[in-house]
Amino acid sequence: MKTKIFLAFFTVILTALLSNFIFEWLIMRDFENYISGVKEDQLYWITVSAESSYESGKWNLDILSETIHWAMIMGIDIKILDLSGNEIISSHKIMESLPHVMKNGMEGLFHLHTTTGIFQEYPLYRRGKIIGTLSSRPFQKKEIAEKEAVFKKRTRNFLLISFLIAGIGSLIIALLLSQYLSKPIRNLKMAAEKIEHGDFSVRTLTKAHDEVGKLSDVFNKMAESLQKEEKLRKQLMSNIAHELRTPLTIIKTQVEALADGVITDKEKGLENIDGEIGRLINLVKGIEDVTIAEASFFSRLEETEINLKEFLPGVTAELLPLFRDKNLHIEVLDDKDLFVTVDVEKLEIIIRNIIANSLKFTEKGGVSIHYGIDINRFFIEIRDTGKGIPENKIPFIFNRFYRGDKTDSHGLGLGLAIVKELINVMHGEIQVKSMVGEGTSFSIFLPLSKR
Repeated sequence: MKTKIFLAFFTVILTALLSNFIFEWLIMRDFENYISGVKEDQLYWITVSAESSYESGKWNLDILSETIHWAMIMGIDIKILDLSGNEIISSHKIMESLPHVMKNGMEGLFHLHTTTGIFQEYPLYRRGKIIGTLSSRPFQKKEIAEKEAVFKKRTRNFLLISFLIAGIGSLIIALLLSQYLSKPIRNLKMAAEKIEHGDFSVRTLTKAHDEVGKLSDVFNKMAESLQKEEKLRKQLMSNIAHELRTPLTIIKTQVEALADGVITDKEKGLENIDGEIGRLINLVKGIEDVTIAEASFFSRLEETEINLKEFLPGVTAELLPLFRDKNLHIEVLDDKDLFVTVDVEKLEIIIRNIIANSLKFTEKGGVSIHYGIDINRFFIEIRDTGKGIPENKIPFIFNRFYRGDKTDSHGLGLGLAIVKELINVMHGEIQVKSMVGEGTSFSIFLPLSKR
């Protein structure tokens, strides 16, 4: 990842280098075009000045002389020819007409005698007719050539230095940024390797709010789920081993006693063995229930809007025959619309398990259900008239395989544990109030989605 990011930055730098060379070429081209344009403008001005010196079929040598002086100052060697090709005036003639001292000074300035090259000829017009020819060529003036060369050299040096500064700076920044940007990915990689080796406690720390930060959050939730699942797995295996040990030990003891003739009442011995086998069957069924429930712990909440006025009577109607068998009643006390958005499957498991627990420990009376709104939550209260739970045992009733009544051979102590874990998954809360001999009240609080 770090290498890819660095290569991406390096590609940008190479692109900048190519752009630098193109930019340099464009600057040099524009400079040459500028020089060429200036010379064209100067030549145009000289041509117009020379043409204006022709009046009534004659050349005004004073104006031509002044024109050539200006041309020489501009660095142009000029000569003007008539229609017959005869030279009228030129830079050389002007130089020869100067005093000796001035001539030497002008010669040192313009290098007239060392100037070589082909003259470019331009026709001269007056009132639409050709009146002569202007021939021109640039002086080989060292100062101008040197200044142009110095300008070009400094421009190239400036661009080269600026590129080196920008390039080296970009490389350093690219290296630092690649380290910075790839660090969260490296942390995720190391954390994933730890999880691969069974360390589910690892978490990634990031304060970023970009895609990498979101990825880290998802990774942490995944690690938390795996840690919880691993903890539940170990706890379940431990509890299963403990719960299996007792009936298997009893069965083994009964079989050995029957084989050795210690138990003379074989029918009673077989009845004991059958009871423990039934207990094992119930245990396996309970384990299946836990497996199904655990699958829902880690599944995504599938929320649907329901009306508790219709939902709760539907659940109780299915359980009504079991209550009638014990001459108990079950009823929903409220009859008002209350629309909520919940995972229906999980909520039904929760209510069924609580009602089944109440049914098990209730001998007279029955179960009543009440629902309503508590600020930003809705609640479902399930109250029974059973034998109640001692206050010192309430903190343990949601532990797996916990049975407050040790004489209960049918319960596995899994129902309320499943209830508690499902409510946590749904971001809710459960409260228990109980009085021994009077009954127990389970209050479920879940987030309210207002219609």
